[in-house]
Amino acid sequence: MRNKWIVSIDDYRRASRWHLPKMITDYLDGGALDEITTRANRESLDALMLRQRSMVDLSDLRTDATVLGQQIDLPLIVAPMGMLTIFHPASDPAVARAAVNAGSIFIHSAWAGCALEEVAPIAGDKLWAQVAFWKDPEETESYIKRARKAGVKTLVVAGDVGSSSKRERDLHHGLSMPPRPPVVDYLTTAMRPQWIYRWLTGRKMTYGNYSIDGQPLRMDEMNQWMAKNKNPGANWADFARLREQWDGNLVIKGIMDPEDAARAVDEGADGIFISNHGGRQFDAQPATIDVLPSIVSAVNGRAEIYLDGGIRRGHDMVKAIGLGATAVMAGRPFAYALATGGEPAVSKAFKILHDEFKGAMGFVGKTRVSEIDESVFAQCNRITDYV
Repeated sequence: MRNKWIVSIDDYRRASRWHLPKMITDYLDGGALDEITTRANRESLDALMLRQRSMVDLSDLRTDATVLGQQIDLPLIVAPMGMLTIFHPASDPAVARAAVNAGSIFIHSAWAGCALEEVAPIAGDKLWAQVAFWKDPEETESYIKRARKAGVKTLVVAGDVGSSSKRERDLHHGLSMPPRPPVVDYLTTAMRPQWIYRWLTGRKMTYGNYSIDGQPLRMDEMNQWMAKNKNPGANWADFARLREQWDGNLVIKGIMDPEDAARAVDEGADGIFISNHGGRQFDAQPATIDVLPSIVSAVNGRAEIYLDGGIRRGHDMVKAIGLGATAVMAGRPFAYALATGGEPAVSKAFKILHDEFKGAMGFVGKTRVSEIDESVFAQCNRITDYV
């Protein structure tokens, strides 16, 4: 499907399958274990119905919002995504540029395929940086210094990566470190010559955000690096210490429980990022939209709240904001677009979601993002906390 015929994020998902080998599409689409949580993210959003209003003056409808003091054109932010280089060599710079042009914010992943310093000049003040608590505290401190030097004002803490996930699609494809794909994957990959050409001639598939002796970590080196630096002992004391070191905004990602949300705010978090990694980590937890109301109640206005997980339509954004989110995050939609057509496709994905969001606001009778609340829902009995 050509880019000009694409009209939805799901179109990009289907189109990306023609540009990527099956082992890469499974990596992108897959979740942990039985992928129950991955499906739940969409199912729970779909179960929420909105209330259409009539005869509302929409001549001055605006979609702009404010996030941690920053004005953005729509309440949609690019969630951190590692190894975008496996989808397209343009990777993070392309997505960052498209995000800035759309009036949004780009979050650079701690596991990115290119360095933070490469993205910083592109994203400017619309760049947030994800940080992980590595076993060697000097690694974490070094990254904080890099972020500060790059002009980053907001750090996003990876708060839920202490345990390893089991993604069976990846295991079937031998996507370990180093990769050991079965013979069939060599055959299916050969059917995607454009992807092979990009891989041979474009940006190398490295963990470019980290280096050894000044050289970006190769994929086969990342296994050793992670074995040395993964930190299952990271805890709230590390977060408190970071709060003391960092005078900018601090957001914590991976919050799925109201007690953790309240604790994060007590420890100085400026933003709570509700995320189950799109179901890629832990497959026995609820959809993000289902835990949103209880976390909003626990935070009680003391911090901003963001949510990802299954966002594919503009009306999904209305639903999340209606339940109390400040803004929504999305990852896969932009990865699908990147794989399909690079930066122009990512820009179009933003426009699709922006136009759908604007249309949904009009249908529910709201002309400002700040007006979106629980009154937008058609069936109030469906708006309950996850029990």
